Amino acid sequence: MNEIDWQPITHVWSQFGHRFYSAGCAHDDGSSCEQCMTCGARYELRPRADDPGGGDYQTANGDDPTDCTGDTAMCHGDQPCQADNGRPCNDSTEPCPHESHECNCLLCTG
Repeated sequence: MNEIDWQPITHVWSQFGHRFYSAGCAHDDGSSCEQCMTCGARYELRPRADDPGGGDYQTANGDDPTDCTGDTAMCHGDQPCQADNGRPCNDSTEPCPHESHECNCLLCTG
């Protein structure tokens, strides 16, 4: 049996205004995917090398998350806007406001 050489994350430096819950993926190095209950952004929660039990929410390239917008209608990733039960919000060829946002989460940059 392999011994796990990491410990659970018990505290984070900042949540950047997000309210995270587990998105259901855990990795062998102690990191996990976490999703914001408010805006829907998804980030990695990674253990800090210099702080046992500490963690940081990070983007795919290791940057800090953008602050939570508080917008519950945001859509992330390469999916059509689902703010209206999957129907597009407008008839324009431009992205709707739910998809037009600056977000560096795993879904939008992944």
